[in-house]
Amino acid sequence: MTDAPQDRIMKRQLSNFLLKPLLQTKIGLYCIILSLLFTAIIAGLLYVNLAQIFRLIVEMTEAPEEVQTILWNQLSSLQAWVYLSLGIYILAVVTLSIWYTHKLVGPVVAFTRHFEALERGDFTARTILRKHDAFHDAAAALNKATETLEKKAKGTSEKVPL
Repeated sequence: MTDAPQDRIMKRQLSNFLLKPLLQTKIGLYCIILSLLFTAIIAGLLYVNLAQIFRLIVEMTEAPEEVQTILWNQLSSLQAWVYLSLGIYILAVVTLSIWYTHKLVGPVVAFTRHFEALERGDFTARTILRKHDAFHDAAAALNKATETLEKKAKGTSEKVPL
């Protein structure tokens, strides 16, 4: 029993965003690892340079203990903001990588189902993509080719070009 096209679209909208969990998770992890590496390098450079500036200021002032306490508190505060920003950034990267890969993986799943139906000899199958999915041109071409195969399989009298 084949679902109506609208039913299939609705099922896709309600389905889990992780259609290919391993692939989507890998992409997200690669983004996070690269982000962490970049952040660690920038944070390290910032920390070393700010620490040198703070030491220089402490050495040049007349109230080193007071100034040192204030400067190190500021450095700790800056460090906390960097960690918070990094956490928000990682959450955003994970969310966006899942969302974008869903737009790419969703059509691949639809194409796979269509090809499996063709393999079984079901020429009524069509690939229906969501509005913002990728590969609409490829889906239209596949649907047109399947329609041609369906007409040939039914033995229509009209001439069907290959």
